[in-house]
Amino acid sequence: MRVTFVYPDFFQYDEEHYLKEGRIYLGIGYLSAYLKREGHQTSLVHLVSPVSKEEFAQRLEMTNPDLIAFSSTTHLFPHVRKWVSWAKESFPDVLCICGGAHPTIDPENALLTSELDMVCLGEGEESLAELCAALEEGRDYRNVLSIWAKTKTGIKYNRVRPLVEDLDSLPFPDREIFDPRNFCEQQHERGTLMASRGCPYNCSYCSNHVQKKVYPNPDKYVRFRSVDNVMREIGEIISRDREGKLKYIRFDDDILTLDKDWLKELTERYRREVDLPFICNSRANLMDEETARMLASAGCSVVCMGIESGDARIRKEVLNRPMPESKILEAFALCRSYGMKTVSTNMTALPGEGIEELLATIKVNARARPNCMQVSTFHPYPHTLLYERCEEAGLLSDRHVDTIFDGRSALNDPVFHSPEFLQAQGSFYPLAELYSRIYEMSWGKPLESILDGLFLQRKIPWKWRRALLKLLINWGDRNKRFEWIYY
Repeated sequence: MRVTFVYPDFFQYDEEHYLKEGRIYLGIGYLSAYLKREGHQTSLVHLVSPVSKEEFAQRLEMTNPDLIAFSSTTHLFPHVRKWVSWAKESFPDVLCICGGAHPTIDPENALLTSELDMVCLGEGEESLAELCAALEEGRDYRNVLSIWAKTKTGIKYNRVRPLVEDLDSLPFPDREIFDPRNFCEQQHERGTLMASRGCPYNCSYCSNHVQKKVYPNPDKYVRFRSVDNVMREIGEIISRDREGKLKYIRFDDDILTLDKDWLKELTERYRREVDLPFICNSRANLMDEETARMLASAGCSVVCMGIESGDARIRKEVLNRPMPESKILEAFALCRSYGMKTVSTNMTALPGEGIEELLATIKVNARARPNCMQVSTFHPYPHTLLYERCEEAGLLSDRHVDTIFDGRSALNDPVFHSPEFLQAQGSFYPLAELYSRIYEMSWGKPLESILDGLFLQRKIPWKWRRALLKLLINWGDRNKRFEWIYY
């Protein structure tokens, strides 16, 4: 069987503007490697920019597909829906399937609103291989586990197969399927891998708690590869770097630091065997002195951790992240004390958030002093706890955004369109700079109150407050201590 994967890897802001990503996507890498091991052929249409119908058809035709396999997030599914219709025009007899996060959490809607023949729920290595075997042998493909397929009478709902518990049994991701000419500059510099799968937390905004529920063995959702298996893949990544472009290793795991015993073995091996720094994701409540010391001693250069909201009520009641601010500040300070840079992740325009809560998020970043701040706009993903809460409150709209980083909210809340909120949201970085310097001053408390008042004191006309804010924000921009880290 010849399987052609289609992977969207860009964000479109409007008809004329888009942002190319150009990264390796390990999900397709694993699927391709597994299919090749089973004797099938694979190719990839890696879309890093908008494409016309004619160009899309030509790129598909070059691969001569027996099966077209799309991968999609919720944000990019409208594009996938369009490309599926184009594929059906050019290849009416070729089946189209879609996997990834969106078909897993909203499978029925993905099928009913598109010309897809099938969707795959959850991890797809075994299911896609079984599907290819059925098609090759002329058997009914509609009975494959984890796949929901259209029939003449409706949808065939197959049960989802159990999670693969032994991740070492999977082949390393197929990196040859990606054309380096499509990569962004930073992808050439980093070796990307995952040492684990899954996350044990149930943050209300994240699709993990929805994906977990589709499996018959959800207690096995979090799994780690053996350290030996991980180190062999790192060795393979380094050996492939014939041009000497590789500068660091990027662990793409949701949380690398979940299992301290496993982490100890990994960091000891990494320190002895790898002469490259690495970047990883952690979580503030898991960052203690022993963990920070292990990471730093092994060569960790950057740790990414979520703040998400600086307001304790929002963290606990809205996001299901009941994490005390003191622990957040301690985690960032620990990383800094061991010489590691940090990235904070933050969300704005959350349900129940006003200008006071947004300022709280800016202020916690000012106190935590990450080297880099990732600032996103909340987007409700289907069937998550926070999506259901937004639905009940009548906050959902039909606005679509390709990315959480363009500042536009998909919620119908007038607060997010107020001039004060938009100003704070759009000036997150320089405001964090300002508050950070204020906190270092012995007479900073009255200055903090003045800065707060420029957003909160509505008795003063906005145009006057905005004029003074603009002067302060410009000063913040000229005295930067935060930086941008591509991670």
